[in-house]
Amino acid sequence: MLDRLSAWSLTTRSRPFVVGFTLGSFFIALALRFLVDPWLPAGFPYLTFFPAVILTGFICGTRAGTASAILCGFAAWYFFIAPANSFALTAGTAVALAFYVFVVTTDLLLIEIMRRALLRMRREADRAAGLAQTNALMFHELQHRVSNNLQVMASLLKLQRRNVTDPAAKAALDAASARLDIVGKVQRRLHDPNRQEVDLASFLTEMVPDVVEASGQCDHVTLTLDLHELRVSPEQSVPLALVCTELVANALEHGRGLDDHLALTVRCAPVSPNEAVVEISDSGTGLPESFDLDQSPSLGLRIARQFALQIGGQLSMENRPGAGGTRALLHFPRLS
Repeated sequence: MLDRLSAWSLTTRSRPFVVGFTLGSFFIALALRFLVDPWLPAGFPYLTFFPAVILTGFICGTRAGTASAILCGFAAWYFFIAPANSFALTAGTAVALAFYVFVVTTDLLLIEIMRRALLRMRREADRAAGLAQTNALMFHELQHRVSNNLQVMASLLKLQRRNVTDPAAKAALDAASARLDIVGKVQRRLHDPNRQEVDLASFLTEMVPDVVEASGQCDHVTLTLDLHELRVSPEQSVPLALVCTELVANALEHGRGLDDHLALTVRCAPVSPNEAVVEISDSGTGLPESFDLDQSPSLGLRIARQFALQIGGQLSMENRPGAGGTRALLHFPRLS
């Protein structure tokens, strides 16, 4: 309601509307004053005229309000200030007219101050909206360019791989290229200037199948997603995405069993008001007895562990009890 009243005050009116409203409010106020005159005690000549002046000034502007004040003042002086039906000027009349001039001048001055303040607020709001739109466009363009550059770098690494004969170098280039692809996809999906939090479940639903497809093992992997809605902050989203992709990639690389098939399960869920967990388990051959995550030479696991520490989480890996395969667990603080 207040927003609508503010909009009415700032709306530009046509000249016929202003004239019609000013005269209409004056005649309505005059008619009402005659109507209530028999019931009013002496000393209320301006009772119905004040609202007409205020409404005219508020809706049609200060000039129209001033015109309304003049019309209403002369009407009250002539019809309702003794001696009635005359413009006689006595000491009492002068006091009454001075009171009227003081009140309507104060009202119109306050209305004009309010209108200017509202106009400045509207201009600032329009300016802020324009800046926000410009910033959003620039941000999206920047993220688009960053993502494109990452994918170009990944493509260059793939081209460079063709000239490499050493198997270890090829594997390193493949891993680097795959990580750049993932970071580019994360950049596109997660970096939104208007997004204050991210649903990790929704993101994993899109991302994990891409990782499996990129590995080229779709025909040998059965993927199960058990994902519950889990809101994470933008600061958590990128590290979580990278940890999950590294763990999924590690399971795809090392988890296939003797039957050349892998059952891969990805689960995320809150475990308490302050903590959540991501679990990635596979049906592979499991971890060797001497495995130590802190001492693992795997670059992917070192990356995953480092990003887990960055968000205050704890990463652990173990053989699944009572079943073959490996389970990786990431516990991390929930968004408060």
